[in-house]
Amino acid sequence: FILLYVYLRDEYDKEPLKHLIISFIGGILVAFPVVMVGNWLSEWWDLSTSSPFEELLVYAFVVVAFTEEGMKYLVLRWYCYRLPEFDERYDGIMYAVTVSMGFAAIENVLYVTEGGYSVGWLRMFSAVPAHAIFGTAMGYFVGKAKFQLKGSPWLTRMVGLGLAILFHGAYDFFLFQQEFAYLALASFIMVFVGIFLSFRAMRKHKQTAIQEWQKVDDEPPVSPL
Repeated sequence: FILLYVYLRDEYDKEPLKHLIISFIGGILVAFPVVMVGNWLSEWWDLSTSSPFEELLVYAFVVVAFTEEGMKYLVLRWYCYRLPEFDERYDGIMYAVTVSMGFAAIENVLYVTEGGYSVGWLRMFSAVPAHAIFGTAMGYFVGKAKFQLKGSPWLTRMVGLGLAILFHGAYDFFLFQQEFAYLALASFIMVFVGIFLSFRAMRKHKQTAIQEWQKVDDEPPVSPL
């Protein structure tokens, strides 16, 4: 439903389904190196969701957020970003959310297999929208970077990746709290705030697309002579 909503918001130049399917599968595939790297870092630093407050910061922001968002970014940057069909700023959001939903899908399978359907229902209203929010933050700046005329596109893309990691890390840090369990409520507040900001980001890139397509329509026809 999230993917369908983001797809339908792209009114002027929808992305080919084959590229969206490949991006979705890419999000699924990167889950496997994420698990391996995450397990390796957890064992190396002896970190887990039950770690003390300070160590939990490292676990949430580095072991979880950095590895997950970093792997998603690789798919977005080295596959989606290079596509000829990536021809407007909104496409950054479209592809980033697609990759994120692929990752969330396989992650849900793993969690439901381990914890049962009740876990799946909980994640439906928390972790899945959260992954879409992280993807929107990353995709907004990746889409902006591809068409910016001044400054460094690399730096703009890093801003998007950094925001996704920051938002993801904070979400998990609050959710993992055991010593201060009431802070877990902040994760759900972040989801609502993130949804609001995601709508604004999509609306802004959509307005830019409208203006650009209007310019194309207003251009005089080229004389065959």
